[in-house]
Amino acid sequence: MKKFITLISIITVMFTSCDILEQMNEVKQFANCDFSVKSVQINKLGGFDFSSYKSIRDIGFTQLISLGQQLVSGNLPANLSVEILAKNNKSSKAAISGLDWQLTMKNENYGNGKLNQYVEVLPGQSTDFTVNVSFDLHKLLVSENLQAILDLVMDMDNKEKLQKLDIMLKVKPYYKSGNTIREYPGYLTIRP
Repeated sequence: MKKFITLISIITVMFTSCDILEQMNEVKQFANCDFSVKSVQINKLGGFDFSSYKSIRDIGFTQLISLGQQLVSGNLPANLSVEILAKNNKSSKAAISGLDWQLTMKNENYGNGKLNQYVEVLPGQSTDFTVNVSFDLHKLLVSENLQAILDLVMDMDNKEKLQKLDIMLKVKPYYKSGNTIREYPGYLTIRP
């Protein structure tokens, strides 16, 4: 009976290990997908809910005054929803159970966010998912990189301008181990 229990334990450990290795390969494959931004929606700016606003005319006078005061004081928090398209050009499945991310330019952190959902991208296919982004708009507006960022926005396909900004997206994916969601050990770096 002891040999049978030991054999069952060894088989269970082997299957669990294989499952974890498969999940880790899917996470690494996810980091190799091609990513692009489909849309951006402002949810909150300076503590005000902007999710239903359609134009600048929807902003009230007191909100404008408050936003101006926050900008002058050096802190203007913003929260956006960014819809991202992931394309898997490889021959194996890419998947994550969620992720934390940080956006840096020239080694300075400009924003971070979290995704709490399972995302799967089958080989040769694309899928989109939404990430919530939090950052300090004031920090971006007073950055020495502002002009370079605006130049890039006007010419998104210019690889030289993109390289000058040294943009990095650091992601810490989550993967499933049995019934538990675990964090990938360390950050994966994605450069556009």
